[in-house]
Amino acid sequence: MKKNYPSLTLSHLQKLCRTGQIRVNGKRVSYNTPLIQNDELRLPPFINEYKDMPATVVKNNTKYTKSDIDDILKTIIYEDDEIIVLNKPSGIAAQGGTGIAKHIDTLINIALPQYNNSLRLTHRIDKETSGILVIAKNYESANKITTMFKEKKIKKTYLALVYGNFDDNKKEGTIKIPILIEEENDTNKKQNLKSAITDYKVLDEAFGTLSFVKLSPLTGRRHQLRIHLSKMGHPIIGDFKYGLSNEFSKLKDSFEIDIPRKLYLHAYQIEIEGKPVITAEKPAHFEKICKYLNF
Repeated sequence: MKKNYPSLTLSHLQKLCRTGQIRVNGKRVSYNTPLIQNDELRLPPFINEYKDMPATVVKNNTKYTKSDIDDILKTIIYEDDEIIVLNKPSGIAAQGGTGIAKHIDTLINIALPQYNNSLRLTHRIDKETSGILVIAKNYESANKITTMFKEKKIKKTYLALVYGNFDDNKKEGTIKIPILIEEENDTNKKQNLKSAITDYKVLDEAFGTLSFVKLSPLTGRRHQLRIHLSKMGHPIIGDFKYGLSNEFSKLKDSFEIDIPRKLYLHAYQIEIEGKPVITAEKPAHFEKICKYLNF
């Protein structure tokens, strides 16, 4: 779709699939559904607008300032012929959606116009999570990287600061807690439990109330790490969806330094087969607590 309709964003493509305006063999599909020979793809009649619209339209988007462009260029930590890797700041969405004014999916194409709007996301990362985000330079590279993700040839490592200390016999292990996923079909929405697996290891702890944890997701469910740690009784600091806001207030009052109201989850490292290990430095708000606690 990106190859044939260059101005169609990933977020809009997902919406067209979600609302049933794009169908395969008459059925609703996800945006990443692979096509096979003789599949019949139904597209809405207005899709041709995205074929005729020049890629330069994106460059004229006035939502993004020169400061936005300069800031995103500073986050590039690795580049080769196939990919660009960013150390994404907390607080900016990877892709567009309802209520999202600015996102990296568009911004990176504006910041690097020499790629003629061909840069594309290869995976997702929460708006409030900082760290590694892999951008493919073209359709072929995007297909290669997303396939490697599916085939588990890519390993991601996260760092998190969480509430509480783990029991002595639970400092390291694997979390296998299914996650409820909402799915859409032709008639209604339904919820299904999907398997979710996360390896974890406690790296350090302090005050009996805080732990520094390394996490490696073996599956890729939405909010997987946040849900798993919350279910373990150790929600991530700054997670107000799966944690409790009063916990943050108590922690803030107990520290002699100011703690920014952000999520303390960071995509720290990625290992892609055939490439060097890529590491993203922890953001300032995360590093501030680590130094304070001597982690």
